[in-house]
This record gives sequence, C-alpha cells and structure tokens, in this order.
Amino acid sequence: MPNLAHHLFRQGAARADKVALICGEERLTFGDLLARVRSVAGGLRQEGFGPGDKFGLMMSSRPDFIVFQQAIYAIGGVVTPLNIHYRPREVEHAATSCDLEVLVIEAAFLDRLPPDLARTCPRLRRVFVLDSEADGPAPLFGSAAALAIAPPIEAPVDMPPEALGLLLSTSATTGKAKGVMLSIGNIQSNYDPTAAWLGITERDTILCALPLYNTFGLNQCINATLSTGCTMVLLPRFETSAVLDAIERHRATFVPAVPAMLQKLLSDPSVPHRDLTSIERSLVGAASVPGPLLQRMRAVMGDGVVVMNGYGLTEATAIVTLLQVESDGDGRLLKPRSVGQTLPGIAMMIADETGRSLPPGEVGEICIKGPNVMQGYYREPGQTALALMDGWLRTGDLGTVDEDGHYYVVDRKKDVIIRGGQNVYPVDIEEVLYGDPSIGEAAVIAEPDAELGEVPVAYVALRPGFPEDAAGLIARCKAELAYFKVPRRIVFLPELPKGPTGKILRRELRPGQHAPPPPANP
Repeated sequence: MPNLAHHLFRQGAARADKVALICGEERLTFGDLLARVRSVAGGLRQEGFGPGDKFGLMMSSRPDFIVFQQAIYAIGGVVTPLNIHYRPREVEHAATSCDLEVLVIEAAFLDRLPPDLARTCPRLRRVFVLDSEADGPAPLFGSAAALAIAPPIEAPVDMPPEALGLLLSTSATTGKAKGVMLSIGNIQSNYDPTAAWLGITERDTILCALPLYNTFGLNQCINATLSTGCTMVLLPRFETSAVLDAIERHRATFVPAVPAMLQKLLSDPSVPHRDLTSIERSLVGAASVPGPLLQRMRAVMGDGVVVMNGYGLTEATAIVTLLQVESDGDGRLLKPRSVGQTLPGIAMMIADETGRSLPPGEVGEICIKGPNVMQGYYREPGQTALALMDGWLRTGDLGTVDEDGHYYVVDRKKDVIIRGGQNVYPVDIEEVLYGDPSIGEAAVIAEPDAELGEVPVAYVALRPGFPEDAAGLIARCKAELAYFKVPRRIVFLPELPKGPTGKILRRELRPGQHAPPPPANP
C-alpha cells in the first residue's frame, strides 16, 4: 500500500549520509531529514492525529515545511499548503473551505489569522506554532517544537491509492477558491515520473527559489529531490543576488523558475562576472519562453543548457505537456507559443462545447484524461460535475493542436490571472471592492505586463454622489488581500459593459488582447 513519505524513508535508508537539503548554513542529510520526520510524525500521532486528518501549512520556504509535509504524509494525513501572503479573510476561507483540522504556522505569520479563530474556523482542533513556545490560548494553540520529543514512528502507514494526499486551494471554473482533491494515486502518477521527464537524477543539485505552497515547488523541488536522491538548495525567497550566489557556490544544475524570475536574474548587472555554466536544465513555468530570453540564457549558461516549458494545472495534479524550447540559427523559436506534447500516460484533446474532439488548427477547450486528473473539488459536487465530464477534465483553457501533436494555449475561459506565477482570482478582488460603499459595479481583468506576464486591473462604476478615490480603493485592497492580488490600477467608468441578462462582460474591457490562434502546422 502506498504512502507519499515512502521516498524519504527509502532515501534515508539508502543514502543516509548524502546531503539532501542546504538552506543557508544548515545542511541536512537524508538521514537527518528522516530522523526529524519520524519524530514529528510521532508527536502528531501522540496528539491523536492520523489518516484522513487535514493539515494546513503556513510557513516560508524552510526545512520545517518539508519536515511537516513528510510527517503528515507518514501518518496518512492530508496536506493543504497556504500562501504566506494571505490576509486573515483569505486564511479563513481556505481553512473553512478545506475543513482544516490542524494548522502549523510560523510565529511571524500569526497576525494573518482571523481575530476570532475558534469561532470562524470551527473545525480547527489545534494550531502548532513554529519559533515560539505559545502564542495563543491553550488547548487550541501549542508549540510545534514540542512535537519532536515524542517517540518516533518506525514506518509510514499504508494508505490506499484513492486516499487524499493534497487538498490544494484553487479556483473552480468560476468563483472563489475551492479545494482540489488530489489522491495519493494522482500524485504518484504525475509527481513521481516528473524527475525522469525533466532529466533529473541523483547527481543533480536543484536550486529552489520557488514558494513551497504551490505545485511547482512541491513537485519540481521537494518531490524531485526525495524521489531521485539528489540535493536541493533551498532559498527562503527569490532575491537575485542570493540566487546568483547560491548557483555559483553550490554549482546548481537544475533551476525551475517562472519567466519573471529569469528576466530579473539575467538583468542583474553582476551577471557578466558570474559563473552560471553549472546550470544544465531549467523548467520555465506559468508562461511561454520568448526567443530573446532563450538567447540570453544560452549566452550566460552555455549553448548546451536545456530550457523546457510546459502546460499544467492543479486539477491535473501538475504538469501535462512538455516542450524543449529550441530556435533556429537566426534565433527564431521553432515552435513559437507551443506548450509541447502530452506526457506518457496522459490523453489530451481539443473539444467543442459538446465534448467532440476537434481537428488540428481549430480552437476549442483543452480537455485532459489520465490517472493525474483530480478526484474533484472538495464538497463542491456541482463544480466537480462541470469540470469532469465522461472522464475528461474540462480545463477552461482554449487551445489548438497542430499536425505534429504540439498543443497551443490560445486563451482562458476562466478569468484567472497569472501574475508572475501566482494565480489571482478576480472574484477575490471584486469582493473587497464591493465592500466599499462607493462601488456600484466592479470587474477585474488581466492586463499584459512585460515582467510579470499579467497583472490585475480593476474597472469600477461608482454609486451616485461618491467621488473617485483610486488611492483609497488600492489601500483597501492592500489591507485585505495578499500583495499579488492588489490591482495595478483602478479605472473608473460611468457604467460597466453588460450582456442582455445584465451580466458584466469582462471581455468587453479587454479589446484586442486575444492572441490569434496558430496555424495548423506552424
């Protein structure tokens, strides 16, 4: 029977003395990491937690995140990573929509908790605080450090493949974030072969400057390290000088990143004096790789660097297609805007509204089938039925496929905005704006940005008698939303465009921003 902590237990036995994790001056071998996990798992079990219990993790990119994640897996629990930039209302929504029973949180983020936690999150049984002995009333609050003094577990519990492993907070086809249910079988079918798909082996050193609360960091960093036995260099956040220092010092060979990170990295004035030639491969997620970026990467990292791009989404566990980005002698991309071909074991098609497969070159909805497709949205049978039809996941993304089987994302039916790799759901921002007494109508859309890919912009119509106050609305958003959700600007209109039924038409607010579909065989 499977368990998602199996890789660590295996590496701890086979490579006990090999360095698994480097974070600042701290070095943990696989043996060290396993010992910590066994102790924390023992503490959680002694507290009465076990299979099926739902745990939220709200902590920065630090070794403790991995320790608690693996300890929870080992006792059969379900992990929900929380964005560390969430404000209290966002934490409350994630906790209640995912029925979290336990929260492990850094003391530095305690101010992000709802004021009346016990009342607003009634399913929450315990809050374990890192870096502090006690920061709230017992018995709800306790010290995370105390968990490590319990007798360690000997082995992870056996779990059925259909048991939940991850409950990730993301949007359904529309509306507020929901819990995406990923089973152990889902994760093993997609996370485990990812390292081989990307060419990662035990000899690699992964440079992780990604947050660990989304599937990019969970898969390409944590699971890739534990499944292969390679070494991961973990940075608490992305800072160009720190990343460049870490690459040089530790001779990193694999760097997963979003384009905005690479643009900043390669624009640093110290780059000409740095040695980045240890980098052999990079997976670029969240947006396509433009030709100039590929050229700059090769100029700095060497002509042999392999740059990969792909397509994926939380509802399909992680990565679905993969492309090795190539260019001709003049620097032109060979498959511009392609997200690649489907990975082994995954089926993909372009479908019309009835679910019928469309021929190459025609635009339709991207649909996915395979063992990686989620079980559904937690406690949302209606949303699940809309997303899963006849075994196919209807992604809400519009795309085409060419004669060579390369897929292209043309547009999104969903309104999600991807800002520098972070998902922003317009409804979250609109809800805050509607809370202001001046707002009569509000709609948030994506606006292209050269560095971040997209940024949110809010269009509003005021109620009669209220003055325009963009600064005040922005300040309200900053107080109630994670920083990456704050609109870049506020646009005032007399009235927002609407359809016959009175529904606000976001598409009317973004004329000319749809890219034309590629030809059938570009």
